[in-house]
Amino acid sequence: MGWVENATPEVDHISEWPKIIVICSVLSAFAMIIVSARLWIRHKNHGLAADDYMSILSMVFALAYSILCIVQTKYGLGLPIALRPKENLIPYTRTNYAGRPIYQMGISFFKVALLISYLRLFKGTNHVVYRRVVWITMAAIVAGHLGCALTLIFACNPVHKSWDPAAVGTCLAPGPSFTAYAIVTIVSDVVVAIIPIPVLLKLKVHTGKKVGLILIFLLGLFTTLCSIFRYQQIDRIQTGDGNSTMLIVWGVVEFNVGNMVSSLPFLAPIFLRKAKQYTTKYSGSGNNYGSGARKMGKASDAYKLSSVSSQRKGTFATTVQGSTGSEENILKASTEGGAPENTIMKSVTYSVRVD
Repeated sequence: MGWVENATPEVDHISEWPKIIVICSVLSAFAMIIVSARLWIRHKNHGLAADDYMSILSMVFALAYSILCIVQTKYGLGLPIALRPKENLIPYTRTNYAGRPIYQMGISFFKVALLISYLRLFKGTNHVVYRRVVWITMAAIVAGHLGCALTLIFACNPVHKSWDPAAVGTCLAPGPSFTAYAIVTIVSDVVVAIIPIPVLLKLKVHTGKKVGLILIFLLGLFTTLCSIFRYQQIDRIQTGDGNSTMLIVWGVVEFNVGNMVSSLPFLAPIFLRKAKQYTTKYSGSGNNYGSGARKMGKASDAYKLSSVSSQRKGTFATTVQGSTGSEENILKASTEGGAPENTIMKSVTYSVRVD
């Protein structure tokens, strides 16, 4: 028995269901790992905020959408319309109908999460106009995607004609409506990606860090490319063989990549810090200095270094305090056979800071 229900082995072999399942599963897993890492870091350091909860909501919607896409492969997704088993028509259209508003609302959540993080980034600064622009953009994106989701839900009159093509009624023309959905998605993607760049350019930080920040935010433009590729599949669905495989695939890629990109600004500092620590750790491994530094680091677990000034003859004494609390003066006073009185001694003070 094949994967596609009510299909012959030959038709099941033609179906692209393995590609759809692999893409949905792998991207969903990566997105969940990255978003979960972001949430763990935020919870550990600062506690969760509004943008974190929006990321959770977006991740849940993305996972639900991927599951619905996988379910659709059981009923014919991955096949041209002519090869889809007719017995699967209603189950397929119902599952497809359920995924449409989930996709439209879900992709708005990771955009809102990014916009909220922009607001927190410049909280307390004099960028008042910028903050107003961000708020207006956020409201426009939510309204636009909510409008698209409601239009998809009530695209047919009566509503059940959306999943029962044989029912009597009318539906919106798919071409113009899909074009409108694509315009809302593409424009919002571009605006969210470029809106922080003017302020980032004015930051007084090292050029390398500034370029890195800008590139991280520009990664959001990749979701714009996904939206464009997805829109190009509309023509195949309307005038071609009706195979909507790539339409679904690009939607899954856009959804999950958007979730990952919205979390990268929180993870990038961690990765850079770890890379710097790794480089520092192994840069001196080939010389005696690096070996001595490591030995001193181990010794610091057993000894506490401190400096004290001796009141005897004006000389300086360094103290090593062990775990038993005993003290040993490394430099003895001059009256005990050390250096002559009034001798100028060299003093070195070491400061150890642990982050």
